[in-house]
Amino acid sequence: MSPSPGAGRRRRELDLLRIFACFVQFPFHTAKVFDFDPDYHVKNAVASGALDLFAAFSHVWRMPLFFFIAGFAAATALSSRHATTFVVDRFMRLLPPLLVGLLLFAPAIKYIERLGGIDLRPSGLRVPPGPFESDYFAFYYGFFTHLNQFTWSHLWFLVYLLLFTLLFTGVMRRIALAYDRLPGHIGWLVGPALVAAAAEILLRPRFGDLPNLSSDFANLAIEVTFFLMGAVVSRQPRIETIVTARPLALLGLGLVAFAVHYAGEVRMPFGEAPPFWSLGARGIAAWCLVAGLLGLGRRMTRPHGAFDTYMSEATLPLYVLHHLPVVALAFVMVPLDLNLWVKAAVICFGSMAITFATYHLMVRPFGPTRFLFGLKRKRRG
Repeated sequence: MSPSPGAGRRRRELDLLRIFACFVQFPFHTAKVFDFDPDYHVKNAVASGALDLFAAFSHVWRMPLFFFIAGFAAATALSSRHATTFVVDRFMRLLPPLLVGLLLFAPAIKYIERLGGIDLRPSGLRVPPGPFESDYFAFYYGFFTHLNQFTWSHLWFLVYLLLFTLLFTGVMRRIALAYDRLPGHIGWLVGPALVAAAAEILLRPRFGDLPNLSSDFANLAIEVTFFLMGAVVSRQPRIETIVTARPLALLGLGLVAFAVHYAGEVRMPFGEAPPFWSLGARGIAAWCLVAGLLGLGRRMTRPHGAFDTYMSEATLPLYVLHHLPVVALAFVMVPLDLNLWVKAAVICFGSMAITFATYHLMVRPFGPTRFLFGLKRKRRG
């Protein structure tokens, strides 16, 4: 079977969006230390309305964008390779960094969380009954033997991607081979916003927002929608044409929808679901912002330089590495008697420096660590 048009072609706008989303991780997780949401590993005693707004805004589109890009890339790959080859390649790329993250980083993040007097479990935030007294090695053993202590922290993204690979490769393969033959296009553009809004209204109040997989049906419904829509958009040039022609309109609509969502969210006591119109606006905002960013990325495509080459390869290892430095620096900075913005700056830029230095000096140069963090063998010459 001959490859469909566009098979194997590198999409520079996706590289730009992936790089952009990678950098957003640092200020986003920094903002979580200072926002009004108690469900985070380390919390500052004084919250910031500005950082709460930034965290809420980033949360609406950040992970949907990652899943959209993953679906887009998966369908593009499946248009020119066998499904079995794709699944094996995806597991060889994602499983090693997931295991490394679970063995090295997730226990440390949870340990720091418990030292700070917080116990965020898969079932939700729990008030610890007393002081936490455990050495790290005893805690490490219990982390893997007691499910109520286990967490995969930010690594849930890799777990969900592996699950979607198992569940949807057949569907993605069919989409991949239907290049420019999918019926209609306006419905494909409007439908995802309605599906995401419906998932928010019907599922979010009951199942919450914790990515624990077992009861995370709201996030699963939304992430699956974006994952499959990434595949559809990659195979339907007419949708891309519409998105590229109106990125600012989509981004504007997304901003308005987010403002509606945030207005409904801030008026509710924490722990209570916002009104249905606020939840629906969140789903609409997610799709409009992701579609608008895709269109804007296509317009901003520029010649591929050394920075793009470096960052395109680095995004997955940086994602795996970045969260522990954020949490560790937050644990050190939060108790200090410093201005909130000074703390935030140290956490954000310090974690960025530590993460990039670790990647550049310990992961990127060596074959074994490249494999463990999902990178291909380094080319010679």
